[in-house]
Formats: sequence, C-alpha cells, structure tokens
Amino acid sequence: MDHVATLRTEGARLSAAARTSGLDAPVEHCPGWTVGRLLGHTGKVLQRTNLCVSDGMLTPPPEDAFVSLPRDEAIFDAFDEALDAICQTLATCDPKGPSWNFSGENFTNDFWQRRMAHEIEIHRWDAQNAAGIAIDPFDDESAVDGIDELLTVLMPVLSAVKNPELSSSFHLHCTDAPGEWLTTFVNGEPTTVREHAKGDLAVRGPASPLYAWAWNRIPVDSDGLNTAGDDALLTAWASVVP
Repeated sequence: MDHVATLRTEGARLSAAARTSGLDAPVEHCPGWTVGRLLGHTGKVLQRTNLCVSDGMLTPPPEDAFVSLPRDEAIFDAFDEALDAICQTLATCDPKGPSWNFSGENFTNDFWQRRMAHEIEIHRWDAQNAAGIAIDPFDDESAVDGIDELLTVLMPVLSAVKNPELSSSFHLHCTDAPGEWLTTFVNGEPTTVREHAKGDLAVRGPASPLYAWAWNRIPVDSDGLNTAGDDALLTAWASVVP
C-alpha cells in the first residue's frame, strides 16, 4: 500500500476535524487529552520522525532538536506544516535508508512510512469523534495493514510494559478482506502468526471496525463485530493496547 498517500489523506482529515472541534474538545479514548494536546502530540511525532529520516539518525533525536507546537490556534497551521514536511521527506527518501526507531529492529525509513500512516489515521478517528462529525471508515487495505503492524511490531513493545503477566491467545479475523492472525502471549511476550487458528478469544468482523476495536476505539459488539471463546479476555486485550 502507499503509506505516504494514506498519511496525507488522514492527516488532512485530522486537521479539518480538529479545526471543527476546537482545541478544548475532550478526546474520548485518550483520557485527560484535549484536541489541542492531540495536535501537539501528533505534531511532535511528525517532527521527530522527520528528523530521524531526513538526517539518517541512528539514535533518538534529543528533545531540544525541535520546537513544540504552539498551544493556541496557531497550532493548526503548525500541524499542517509538520504534516507537509514529513510527507515530502517520506515520499522522497530511500525506503531502505537508515533511521532509528523505537522497536529495536528494522532501522530503515520504511518503518516510519508505515508507522506514521497508522499513527495519524488512528488519531484522525479520535479527532473526528471529538468533533462530533461522521467518522470516516478506514480503507480496508490500510486497516488490514494497521492490524498487522499492531500485532507484529507494536504489541511486543506494549505488552512488555502494560501487562507482563498475560498468557492467552487471540485470533483476529477480517471477514471482508484477507487478514487473519493468531497472537499468543506467554508471560507477556507475544508471538503472532498470520493464519486461521483457534485462540482463547476470537474477534471477527469487517476490517475497518476490527481495526478500530483492536485499538480500543469501539466496543466489540458494534459495526458487525462478533466474538467467540472467552469474552473475559476482552479486558486483558484492552489492558495492553493504549
């Protein structure tokens, strides 16, 4: 998929929704956040990534390497500028060129092409939800890729910190696009295989709502989703994913 095109589209949607909601609107699924803080967070992530990729950094950039976004309405234009800059950088870089990331592996630019697309589209959902406007569904291809990234790239980082005792298996299954995974946790360490297999808990449904559920954005009994197995493990899943 074209991750940079997704980043452009979803970033523009995020910006438009934030302008509609205003900076003080609460962000439901990021406790304590307002839309202003959401823009500040995503803008900083975009700036940091731009430094990592454009400078070929192999260590995290220092906090004083970039300026925080404004806290007043100037933040809207500042976010748009950060979005334009990272899209330009990611569109023109060598995907296999070197750059640091937090995963501990795959120190190449294509990591950030994928990560920024999914970072921004999830927070676009947050911004549209905060604005009280219609929430655009995720593109099916991007939703499948986003679930895959969550399970295979982010989950090992998240679970080690958030639920190191978890020992259960989860089967996620898209019903309208190719995509099935079994993620098995043993003492908080997950292993994911891309196949049809029985888990302690299975969650099935269309790719877009399955992606939203996987990121704890919607309940599991909505938008065509359904479960099989041990529903008590829904709480365990929610404890791992932010």
